[in-house]
Amino acid sequence: MVTQGFAPGDVVFIPEGPFQGVCGVVRQVDTRRAQLRLRVSLGYKCDGLSDLTVDFDEVEWA
Repeated sequence: MVTQGFAPGDVVFIPEGPFQGVCGVVRQVDTRRAQLRLRVSLGYKCDGLSDLTVDFDEVEWA
């Protein structure tokens, strides 16, 4: 399986979709599902931080 070289602590960028333009920090890498768990700052939540799960092909290196 290709991990794209992602590792916890990496910073990635979401170029398309409802979270377009958001940068996040990789918290977990799930190679079996080819997904990343990201911590992002969305600003509209009380603490401003949220977790997102995205596929490898939905993000780019920041």
